[in-house]
Amino acid sequence: MTGADVRAGRAATRARVGVWRSLMEVHSSVLRELERELTARHGLSVSEFDTVVNIPTGGVGLSELTGRVVLSQSAVSRLVDRLTRRGLLERTAAPEDSRAVRVRLTSLGRRVQVAAIRTNAEVVERCFAGRLSEEELQVLGAAFDRIRAREPVGGSTAPAGGDASEEAPG
Repeated sequence: MTGADVRAGRAATRARVGVWRSLMEVHSSVLRELERELTARHGLSVSEFDTVVNIPTGGVGLSELTGRVVLSQSAVSRLVDRLTRRGLLERTAAPEDSRAVRVRLTSLGRRVQVAAIRTNAEVVERCFAGRLSEEELQVLGAAFDRIRAREPVGGSTAPAGGDASEEAPG
């Protein structure tokens, strides 16, 4: 490898790390604005919002809720306690297992959920999506889908979580 090759490799690495850094900065900026708006309008932190929006109409088991949000089991349990005290959630014993707990939104919780979802959409539009063209959003969406699916550049022969014998969608 020549000196020029090494320099080109370092420049490419710096550019890739720069893109990653930009992504983190954009994420941080949007998250700060989202936290500000959710707190001001609904009295919710981003973690509380994430929890509330991941509770379906019929409720959800506490362990399933933990799998839906980006928090530990103990953090979800404390957060559910806090939201229950505020009247947004209620805990019930799971009918299939009296040791398990189900969580569902109260009528107040459902109203807050609907309003907070609108606030989230407004902030995302104003601080992120509204600053990009439809083509840029599609390219980012496809790239993020590939990263989440852990597919290499150029696609994969198996859909995310799928069987390798299945064909990837065209």
